[in-house]
Amino acid sequence: MVTNINKQHMIVLDLDGTSLYDWKTMKDETVNTIQELKEKGHIVIIATGRPYRASKQFYEQMGLDTPMINYNGALVHHPFDQNFKQIKQHIPTNAIMDVFESQNKHISNAFCEIGDHVFLYKEDDSINSLLHAEGASLYVGDFKETLWDDPNGFIILAEKGKGQLVENYIEDKYKDIIGHRNWGGDHQDIIEVFTPQTCKGIAIKELAKQYGVQREQVIAFGDASNDLGMLEYAGLGVAMHNASDEVKQVADTITKSPNTEHGVAEFLQDYFNLNN
Repeated sequence: MVTNINKQHMIVLDLDGTSLYDWKTMKDETVNTIQELKEKGHIVIIATGRPYRASKQFYEQMGLDTPMINYNGALVHHPFDQNFKQIKQHIPTNAIMDVFESQNKHISNAFCEIGDHVFLYKEDDSINSLLHAEGASLYVGDFKETLWDDPNGFIILAEKGKGQLVENYIEDKYKDIIGHRNWGGDHQDIIEVFTPQTCKGIAIKELAKQYGVQREQVIAFGDASNDLGMLEYAGLGVAMHNASDEVKQVADTITKSPNTEHGVAEFLQDYFNLNN
């Protein structure tokens, strides 16, 4: 549990459902609060499932100069420091191909990425917002013909009510090779596939070590299952008011307000006595 607010902290922010107001907006209240904490010497890190191209604008908006965690920890890099030793995780292509082909009758669509190259099984306007394709090269078609290397991760859109069947197959055949989780709620049939080492918590632990920040001085904010690892690692794991029950159970505390009502900014202002 974080106790001394006068020490340098590492503040870790998830984006969607946490520090963002909506899919593409970070409000000034949050930006101003983060900038004030930066001026006081605290370290602010973005940890998101998004690719860099879809999180860069918020990194710049907050004026950050720190490493960034993308793809839920499959990529840890520094936008401004070419000497920073990147951390990259990749899923074996042969496993992806097997899951996709063996479970094809249960899968409506799927996509994955290698850097800024997006590989999509078939075009579907309804999932464009998931692709973050702006600024990327898009390849559409059979993965056997388009995918040339191991991707950072893999997103499967299962047929309605069939997601669990796909997850069962992955669990039975690839338990120690690839992990999986569905997005829950209204997205039970969207399945994210990743390596066992892909975890925001693992990434944060490494960055805290590099910065010389003790675990007790790490504060992490999140709202969904992909945030569980970092909330468990942090000295103070903060679930959003709008977070899933699973996340709230793991967290040390919960914000008073949701992401749409400046929940992160409000919490940090109170915690660090910024209004006094």
